[in-house]
Order: sequence, then structure tokens, then C-alpha cells
Amino acid sequence: MIGRAPEVFDRAAFDRQTGGDAALGREIVQMFLEDCPTRVGEIRAALARGDAAALIAAAHALKGSAAYLSASIVRGHAADLERLGREARLGDAADALDQLDAAVAALLLELTAING
Repeated sequence: MIGRAPEVFDRAAFDRQTGGDAALGREIVQMFLEDCPTRVGEIRAALARGDAAALIAAAHALKGSAAYLSASIVRGHAADLERLGREARLGDAADALDQLDAAVAALLLELTAING
């Protein structure tokens, strides 16, 4: 049996999170669209500098935003990077960053389509 790929964005969960308020949903999505590239840039810069504390902070912030947005794949990859920062395993983060980049790209495409 072929498994179903996980959703990049769980619209039903997000609607529950916002109480079905479409205006609130659009506002939250817009804030995420504006903030996410900054957070990913902070993660990338922290890794380039070898700054575990900055990696932890940026990954934690992205993880929280993604969780509120019901974007569990992005949340999971951000959590992986946060954990690697806490474990001071920055050298092991390249694959996790690649996975985060791919998940974020897919999520931003979906959110842009939704927020039109």
C-alpha cells in the first residue's frame, strides 16, 4: 500500500486555530509570508557563523510560527535544527537545512496561492 504524503499545510487545522475567521487567517498567513524568509535567513546565517545560540533562537521562532500555522513539516524541520543547536551539532545541520528549505518553499507556494 502506498502511503499518502504528509500535507505541507493543514487547512482544516488552521481554520480551527483561527475559529474559521477568514480575515484573521489571511492576516496570519501574510505575517508568516513576511516573517518566514527572515527566520530561514537567520538560521542560515547562524549556521554559517557557527552560532548555536542564534540557531536555537531562530529555529525556535520558526517552529512556533509553523505550529500555529498548522505546517507540521516545516515545524518538524525547524525542531530538528533547534535540537542540533542545543546539542552543538552544527556540522550535522546541512541536511536538516536542505529539508527545511524544501518544505518552506512548498509551504510558501501553497500559502501564496491561498492568500492570493
